[in-house]
Amino acid sequence: MNIRFAVIDDAAFLRELVKNIVTSAGGTCVGEAANGDEGISLIQSTLPELVFLDMVMPLRNGIETAKILKELHPEIKIIGCSTIDQEVLVQKALESGFDDYVTKPFSKEQIINAIFKVLPHLGESTHGRT
Repeated sequence: MNIRFAVIDDAAFLRELVKNIVTSAGGTCVGEAANGDEGISLIQSTLPELVFLDMVMPLRNGIETAKILKELHPEIKIIGCSTIDQEVLVQKALESGFDDYVTKPFSKEQIINAIFKVLPHLGESTHGRT
């Protein structure tokens, strides 16, 4: 899985967990941030294909951050990772620019499946093609 990604979450251990899952699948982490403001600066300077974004963070929450990121870079895919699983808030996140959403605690399979959902070309295989 050849993707460049960033992780924006105020919990360092969750940033590390996501990084480990995605890099073990072949992704390249271009950076991490602990809040929305740092995250916006990070994305501006690194331009990843994919961002893992927490909903509840200091300074700027995930919904505000997603809106700004999508205004600046509409092509970037955003996967929300949060303990919030209330349908109304998940729907608000999706309307704000999140492309998919996984609820913490999550499994490696949930993260990988979310990546293939938002970047379906990664699941295409050239094996057997001429």
